[in-house]
Amino acid sequence: MAVDAVVLAGRENTGRLRDASPEKWEANIDIAGRPMVTYILDALKAVPLIGTIYLVGPEEALSRYTSSKVVLVEPGDGLLENVRKGLSAATTECALVCASDIPLVTAEIVEDLLRRSLESGADFCYPVSSKEDCLRAFPGVKRTYVTLREGTFTGGNMFFVRKSSVEKAWPMAEKMIEYRKSPVKMVSVLGPGFLLRFALKTLTVSDLEKKVGSLLNLKPKAILNVSPEVGVDVDKPSDLELCRRELAK
Repeated sequence: MAVDAVVLAGRENTGRLRDASPEKWEANIDIAGRPMVTYILDALKAVPLIGTIYLVGPEEALSRYTSSKVVLVEPGDGLLENVRKGLSAATTECALVCASDIPLVTAEIVEDLLRRSLESGADFCYPVSSKEDCLRAFPGVKRTYVTLREGTFTGGNMFFVRKSSVEKAWPMAEKMIEYRKSPVKMVSVLGPGFLLRFALKTLTVSDLEKKVGSLLNLKPKAILNVSPEVGVDVDKPSDLELCRRELAK
C-alpha cells in the first residue's frame, strides 16, 4: 500500500535561526554541506512504501528539489493551511506529514513508523519517544516533554493520517496542531478534568487516545518508543549545532 508524503518547507528564516545562517528560507540552511530539507527528502525517497512526496513551500526556494518523485505545492498562509494544501495534493488514502527540519531522521525510522501506523488500523498516528531515550541519544538536548502515568515523553515532528477521517475532524485537528508545542494548552482542549489529571500526572496514553478519539470521531494511536531522532527539529541555534555535529561524523 503506497503512502504519499507531505513535507512542510515554507518557513522563512526570520526566527531564532536568522543569526546562525544567511539563508532566506529555513529549509535551505546548510547542515554538513547540504541544505537541511534534503535529509528528510532522501530518507523518504529510500522508503519503498512512500509514493509521491509533496514539498510545500515557495518555488524560489525549493524548485531545485523537484523530480519525478518530488512535486512542489505552493504554500498558503501559515502552517495549518500548508498542511491542508499538502494533504489535498496527496492522492493516496493515507499520508505521512513531515517537517522539513528533522535532518537526523533516516529511512529506517520512517519505514518503522509507517509499518506500525498501518498495522494499527488507526486514522491518526503520532510518534512518541521517551525522555530517557532522547537524553541517552542526545545528552542535554532541550525538548518539550509530557509526563503521563507510563513515563515522560516527547512527540515527533511527523504524523500519519487517513485523509478521509481527518477531513471530518479538521476543526479540532487544527487546534491540536496549533498547540503542538504546548502540552498544557493541548490537554486543556480535552476539558478541565483532563487538565487536572495531567497536572497530577495520572493520565495514561490510553486515556488520551480514547478522549481524542471521541472528540474527533476517529481512531488515534500513539506510536510509542519511536527513535528519538523524530523529536529533534531544528528551530534554535543549539539544535542546528547538534545536527551539524551529528551529521558531520
